[in-house]
Amino acid sequence: MLALNGCAGMLSQEPPAGQTATYHPPYEQPAPYEQGYWQNVSPNIRNPAAAPSVQAQTLPSITPVPQPAAPVVIPAPAAAASGTVKVAILLPLSGRNAALGQAMLNAAQQAVFDSAAPNFALQPHDTAAAGGAAAAAQQAVDGGAQLIIGPLFASNIPAVEKIAAGANIDMLPLSSDTALAQRGVYVMGLAPAAQVDRVVAYAAARGIRRFAALVPSTPYGALVDGAFRQAVLRHGGTVVDDETFTTAQDIGSAVKNLAQLRDQIDGLFLPESGANLKIATDQLTASGFAAAQMHIMGTGLWDVPGLGQQNPMLVGAWYAAPDPAARHNFVAAYAAAYGQEPPRLATLAYDATALAAVLAKRGGRYDDAALMNPNGFAGLDGIFRLHPDGSVERELAVDQVTADGAQVIDRAPVSFVNQAH
Repeated sequence: MLALNGCAGMLSQEPPAGQTATYHPPYEQPAPYEQGYWQNVSPNIRNPAAAPSVQAQTLPSITPVPQPAAPVVIPAPAAAASGTVKVAILLPLSGRNAALGQAMLNAAQQAVFDSAAPNFALQPHDTAAAGGAAAAAQQAVDGGAQLIIGPLFASNIPAVEKIAAGANIDMLPLSSDTALAQRGVYVMGLAPAAQVDRVVAYAAARGIRRFAALVPSTPYGALVDGAFRQAVLRHGGTVVDDETFTTAQDIGSAVKNLAQLRDQIDGLFLPESGANLKIATDQLTASGFAAAQMHIMGTGLWDVPGLGQQNPMLVGAWYAAPDPAARHNFVAAYAAAYGQEPPRLATLAYDATALAAVLAKRGGRYDDAALMNPNGFAGLDGIFRLHPDGSVERELAVDQVTADGAQVIDRAPVSFVNQAH
């Protein structure tokens, strides 16, 4: 299963031969831009050499304890100008997933244009070329890479990790398969479990205690269902019922089972998308469920244009996702340069590359002290920080579905100060 239908970047494996990687672009709702990297960017980024001179933007850090504050820009020491810092990025740049890989590379190159010093070199390697991801990783090592960004597909991570570990090089995979995270392998994708915990915590804080779930019988469904059960328990709630379905035809049966306990449910978790989500909401309505009776919750799969218009029952429903404000100008500038909006996954490549560029300015060190700064970093997908076990902690907003799009109803924190580990 190509689990791109997880929150942006849920790439469990490369799709089978003959299939193209498809994905739901969950976070496309622009919002007023606040603070970030795009204030001085020219749209002429197909040929950065031809672009007018701009002042490089840096990836902000989070102000350290004890006082919470908004992100501040990391100063770039003058000493970083000496020596070339080489960072490899491993993406599918040929074959059936070349379009997605190229879009990710475009975003990474924009991060270089925005944030990097002249001594920073981003070296792309094609994981779809002869020899695959292992050959691309070996080329990166042979080329002197000090850090590896990627690969994109989780199925490629073990081969790359073996080579990177042998060369004592850390890597930032762009997948969300947290099962592959470990020290030195910092999985940058937006993990669904964090979205589930955030929205359940928000619901519990508003008095919702009796939860139910309607989840697909897929690897993604199993992942978020487990996270849902743990989150409900952690936040003082009870799972009244937990129905699964294997096909669209099974949704009606699952909803009928759920309807028997309808009066005992005040929070319903529905981590689906596309046609199955529409079928589920139609079946819920037909079975007597009403949005006014309970709060419906989902994941980042819901952050798509027109969701409320297509699924009227979801108007007022909640889901957790990165705050869209920080990436608004990125989407606009990318569209101006390339004639189309970037895929949702593009921000992962941007943030990973901007992080590498900023650390290069601070001396070119990619060790534990630099990568695992406890204050974290602020990127297009919000603030994040890397942990010793390879997990990447992120702060998310809670969005509400409206008939006209998504509305942020609880903004993401802007600092990790006083946040529990």
